[in-house]
Amino acid sequence: STSPARLASSPSPGKRKHLNIEESLQLVLDSSDNFGRAFYDEFFIRHPKMFGYFEGVDMTRQSLMLTMALTTIVHHYANPSVAIDHYLQHLGTMHHRREIPPELYPKWSDTMLRVLGKYLGEDWDEELAGEWRKALEKASHTLVRGYDRPVGI
Repeated sequence: STSPARLASSPSPGKRKHLNIEESLQLVLDSSDNFGRAFYDEFFIRHPKMFGYFEGVDMTRQSLMLTMALTTIVHHYANPSVAIDHYLQHLGTMHHRREIPPELYPKWSDTMLRVLGKYLGEDWDEELAGEWRKALEKASHTLVRGYDRPVGI
């Protein structure tokens, strides 16, 4: 199957344009594939014990929420705002209520980086991976703040 990145217009031969995090997110969102489902399939294969945290969860809805969360994570990284910060803290509060330990976030992030790399194919490079890693770490730290102080919306 063709990765979403290969569907994008190509720069002149021999010179590939480096994607930034926002452009790579757009490729994921524009793809007709179900990125969220692909992520959770990989996550549960790599970390089968995590499935217990999703007992009774509508995974179709959860997959959609994941893509919305990715949009929020990228905006939090590239264009921070008080509203996005507050929303991510609220997500942290919700995760805390579901008893999801923050120690699991690195496993989630590692799986996300792996799936993004598969999805973006030849457009995935160390620079883009570094941007995503920083964005995921920043979002994780913000989520954890919602564990310490409950935040509602």
